[in-house]
Parts: sequence; C-alpha cells; structure tokens
Amino acid sequence: MSYTERIVRTQAELDKAIADKVNWIEIRSDEGVWLEVRAYGSSTVTAYGSSTVRAYGSSTVRAYGSSTVRAYDSSTVRAYDSSTVRAYGSSTVTAYDSSTVRAYGSSTVRAGSHTAVHLHSVDVHLTGGVIIDHTRLDISDAKSWCEYHGVEIKRGIATLYKAVNDQWTTDRGTDYSPGSKPACDDFTDTDECGGGLHFGPTPVHALSYNRAATKFVAVGVRVSELRPISGGTAKAKAPRVVRACVQVDEAGREIQAVQS
Repeated sequence: MSYTERIVRTQAELDKAIADKVNWIEIRSDEGVWLEVRAYGSSTVTAYGSSTVRAYGSSTVRAYGSSTVRAYDSSTVRAYDSSTVRAYGSSTVTAYDSSTVRAYGSSTVRAGSHTAVHLHSVDVHLTGGVIIDHTRLDISDAKSWCEYHGVEIKRGIATLYKAVNDQWTTDRGTDYSPGSKPACDDFTDTDECGGGLHFGPTPVHALSYNRAATKFVAVGVRVSELRPISGGTAKAKAPRVVRACVQVDEAGREIQAVQS
C-alpha cells in the first residue's frame, strides 16, 4: 500500500481522509472551527496555523503555530510553537517552545524548560515545564469558583453556559430555548453531579460534557444559589435560571435572532 498525505479544512474532509485510510493528515481549519480526531489505525494528524482539534481514543496529533488541541482518552499530542493543549484522562502530551498545557486526570506531560504547565490534578505525571499549581486552590465556594474561571458576575448574577441540541434541550429533557428561564424541582445542595441544572463557565466547558451538542446558550444564575461540582471538567449547578437564556456561539458571543 502506498503512503498518502492530505490537507483538510473541515470535519467532512477529515472524516473522508480517515475513511480513505490516509497515512498523514494535515489540518488547516479556520480559527475556532473544531475538528474531532478519533482513533483510526496508525495515521497521524498534524495541525498548523490556528487549527482547533479534539483528540479521542488513541489518536495522535502534532500541533504547531497557534493550534489548540484538547486530548482525551489515550490520545497523544506533541505541541510546538505557541500551541495550547488541554490533557484529560490518560492522554500523553509532549510540549515545547512557548506552548501551554493544562493537565487533568492522570495525563502524562513532558514539557520544555519554558513551557507553561497548569497543573489541575495531583495524579498528573509531569516532567519539566514551568508549573502553575492549581491543585491546592479551594474553589468549592461559588464566588471563588467564578473568579477562578473568569465568570462574569453582575449584581450577584453569574453568566454561565449550556450546550444543547437543535431542540434546545439535553438528554435529560430540560428546555433551554432562548427567552426561557428553566428551573428544576430536584435540586440538592451538594458538590456532586445530579440534583440541579448543570452549567459550564464557558461554552467549551459545557460542550466537553455534551459532545453531541449543536448550540449554546448563556444563562444568568444567582451566585448565592450556585454550587460548584467537584471533579475534572469545570461545572456547577443551580436550582433555576434567573436571567433568560440567550443563544451564543462557542466563544460566548450572542447570536441575534433572525427576524422573519
């Protein structure tokens, strides 16, 4: 079988290259356009420019330029230049130059002498890097959690985000249509999942625990009613939304409704 290479810019092109069993795939997607990479034999994906990639399974990604990669499962990432990588699960990251790594779970990170590594778990296997240790921070308090994650608070109301499907719902059925103020009747005042409406501090955080989502909404939640949830991906819960849902894009920018 001959060795093949291909440049892709969209998810459809990437999926086609994977189906064709291309040996070496180069991603050059536009900034903010996420492409998902999953395990497919021994192929390797290389991301340049401002490409944005999610890696799952046992995928392998090399990131250059200002690329952004989120690595899950047993995926492997090598990051150069000013790339940014978030490592979860048992993923492995090797980072050099002025790249940045955020390490969670039991990921393995090998970093260059001037590479910033944000350490979010004591179970991370880390060698080298300039360490910014987040593991000793107490963010169980709602206000501290918001400040840590850069959540905007105005008059006691925090702006959080939900990733939803085309019907503005999740697999649990709650309706987050723009203009609505959903509430629940099963709220539990704990730091555990369940018993409340769950939100992320950014749309990307919200997407990480609903990967099939197609839309995003911003919501207003009272900080006094907000309960941070312990664990890996940042999320918090509340009994209700007090400022109506607004559709936003993946960067949190409001999307204006189309007038009929």
